[in-house]
Amino acid sequence: MHNHMKQGKYTVETFARKQNLSRQSAINTLSRLKKRGYVHVSGGGSQLRIYQISKLPQQPTNGFYDIANRYSTEKLFPLFQHRVIGRYTIEHAIIDGIRIGDARTLEATMHLFRHVTNWKRLMDLAKKHRCASEVQRLYKKARDTIKLRRMPERYK
Repeated sequence: MHNHMKQGKYTVETFARKQNLSRQSAINTLSRLKKRGYVHVSGGGSQLRIYQISKLPQQPTNGFYDIANRYSTEKLFPLFQHRVIGRYTIEHAIIDGIRIGDARTLEATMHLFRHVTNWKRLMDLAKKHRCASEVQRLYKKARDTIKLRRMPERYK
């Protein structure tokens, strides 16, 4: 990252003004920085696009907290950065939520049962991590409070 760039939040226009660049040069610079991981983009569409510049490259997270916050009404603040390489599904997230195990996390994890597509994968992962009874207990608790599809009989 260039030394003369300050970390902070910018729109394209404010970044161009601050760096004394044309708008197109600012877009190109932000794009290059984004590819290298120094810029995180939020907003867009009908909102203003905000570019957050950091001094160190940021690795994107794609783990439990991203999935939990996408599907749950109970939003969680990440206790740790969770990066996953490869495929990470709702079923993996349910197991991780149970393994994290605090009350707010379990509350958010209950909402993930609405989006389970592969019950076999969920139960196989539960057996692998030795938490099948916890999965069933959390499912029953979730079923009492949230409208859920039924778990197939063979997994009960």
